[in-house]
Amino acid sequence: MVHALVQTQTIGEAALFVQDLLTKSEMKMLGKRLRIAKLLLSGMTYKEIQNNLHSSHTTVAKIAAWLAERGDGFRKIIEKLPKEKHEERWFERSEWDSFKRRYSLYFWPELLLEEIVKNANQRQKDRIKSVLERLEEKSVLHKNIEKLLHYSKV
Repeated sequence: MVHALVQTQTIGEAALFVQDLLTKSEMKMLGKRLRIAKLLLSGMTYKEIQNNLHSSHTTVAKIAAWLAERGDGFRKIIEKLPKEKHEERWFERSEWDSFKRRYSLYFWPELLLEEIVKNANQRQKDRIKSVLERLEEKSVLHKNIEKLLHYSKV
């Protein structure tokens, strides 16, 4: 399996391979483990990690034990990963965002726009920005989209 993963030429190929190999829940679980390891190595406390990732104390402790016992694989990969910009996730951390996602039927246009901006390429983001600049009235949504555009360039 590892040999097959190393044979992939691009991130896209690797992603397709992993999608075929693992279930969605397995991918989420492995991604969460990697994020926990990254946060532990950055010096975050168990409690902060539990609150940020909504994971149990046991899961965080298990990853911490792996890092203490061996952890070289985590460390090497985490060093190679691009640095996260915590500002990009301002929308994931607010209570208001949780509320909007819980009652998404009422907020679907706003949620849809946020997802479009987050997943747009640079040319698309430039076009969105030019449209926003021409708006006369600036709403809260407009300001949030501008933040998304700003943080995606950093």
